[in-house]
Formats: sequence, structure tokens, C-alpha cells
Amino acid sequence: MKKKIIIFVGVIILVFTFSLFYFQPLQLSNLINENEKILITHIELSVENGKTHNDSNTYNDLTDEQENGIIRLFENYSYRRTFNTVFTDGSLSDLGDELLHVFIYKDTTLVNSIMISTTGNISVNNKTYEMKNTNKLIDKILEIIC
Repeated sequence: MKKKIIIFVGVIILVFTFSLFYFQPLQLSNLINENEKILITHIELSVENGKTHNDSNTYNDLTDEQENGIIRLFENYSYRRTFNTVFTDGSLSDLGDELLHVFIYKDTTLVNSIMISTTGNISVNNKTYEMKNTNKLIDKILEIIC
């Protein structure tokens, strides 16, 4: 009986430890370095007269000051894995009314791809995560680049 209790407690401790590691916040700033190039696409989604509409703007020529501002902004944001992160393909089912797609390049190689939705869902390198205040992050990025 004692052996079963010890095994049960051991399994509980193992699951708890794994959960602490798995669900710890991940820093958005870890996805970019200062020597990498940032390209951004902003998409606004709406319905007009019963038809879907999207307005897309691309920002490919950011200045060093704008890129450094985005990197500093990323230092204030973190995201978390969900139970489904392991099984997702990075697609977002609930898009909200705005999407911001951040592409990070080192020379000509795509290093990281981040899609941020106003609903609190983000996709990082084809895996889905959760993030708080995504609408505020989108607004602040747009303030920096516009």
C-alpha cells in the first residue's frame, strides 16, 4: 500500500513539475535579435453590406529606429502555451477584426513568423499560443511604424 502511495505522489509531483515548465511564460523578445530585419503586414477584417472585406498594408522598409522600437516593445510581452499548442498547425480559428503578421529575417532567411490576432491568439512558427493584450500590442506596433 505504501509503495502505491509513493508512486502516486511521485506521478503527481512529476505532472506538476512538467506543468510548471510547460505553461511558463515565453518572452516575445526572444524571437528577434537586433541584427535581424522585420517585415510587417497589417490586415483589418470587416463585413460591409453582407460581404467580407479586408484591408491590408505591408511595411517592408522599416527604419532602424522603428525596428528597435518594436524590439523594445516585444520585451514587455509574453505568451503561453496551451494544451493544444503541441497539436496545432499554427492556424488561428478566431481572427477578430485585426491581424498583424510579423516576419523576422536574418539576411534572406525567414527566422520567425508571428501572427497576432486581436482575440488573444497568436501563432509563432506554426504553433498556436495565447497572449494577453494583443490588441494593445497591435496598436503600439502600428504607432511605431505609421
